[in-house]
Amino acid sequence: LADAEESGREPLGLLDIGGVTCLARRFTHGGLARVLTGARFKDPARPFVELALSERLRSFGIRTPRVMAARAVRMAPAGFELTVVTERQQGVRDLGWYLGETRRGETSHRSLQRALEAAGRLVADLHRVGFQHADLQPANILIDREDPSAPATAIDLDRSCFVPAHGGVVEPLPEPLVLKNLGRFWRHVARREAEYGAVLSRFDRVRCLRAYGVPRGDLARISAAIELAAISRGLGHRLGWWIERHLGRGSDRRAAASTS
Repeated sequence: LADAEESGREPLGLLDIGGVTCLARRFTHGGLARVLTGARFKDPARPFVELALSERLRSFGIRTPRVMAARAVRMAPAGFELTVVTERQQGVRDLGWYLGETRRGETSHRSLQRALEAAGRLVADLHRVGFQHADLQPANILIDREDPSAPATAIDLDRSCFVPAHGGVVEPLPEPLVLKNLGRFWRHVARREAEYGAVLSRFDRVRCLRAYGVPRGDLARISAAIELAAISRGLGHRLGWWIERHLGRGSDRRAAASTS
């Protein structure tokens, strides 16, 4: 595999499948689990479940990369190495890069606002079909480089799920799960804002929530509930973040105020 420009927790591999440029992503743990288990996973089904989730989202017209291949390889003495191969998305940057570029003065605040609105619309589409993204954060939302208002794309569906449908009818995500999911998203944003410098105002979050579809009269209530959901109370969660920051990936080039 050639090294791709894109990266997640680890560099991505670049390869060609029948004339289609693809990215290979090897599953890795985050936080404390990363130190304890490395790249070993107990459940070999995870990349295949991600394939099925991608196909279902695409059937709803929601933008997410086509999964071209999935693989689970048994490792000695126990566990599996997991890989998923997806079609590469052209002309996009993840929302984390948009935030970092704004900090570095490489893009306008208005472009960032349009990107936040696109992200809000994407998350609304996910929640409307009962989909809960397990790792909803800026790095997993792709924004068009040329037109940040264009429809955004969701990536990395690992461990995500649809809420059970009754009688085969698609049901929206219940509000408690909506608040939990949005809280996770804004917790990631707030963490980067604290580490690398604030670029967003309270009105930027309102803009995102309005694009999501929150009625004006519910903005204060929903915003307060998201802030509450975004608070990280667990010691394990905070320890995992510390390990990621100091023993794992180090500085996040997406979000940093300088790429040096």
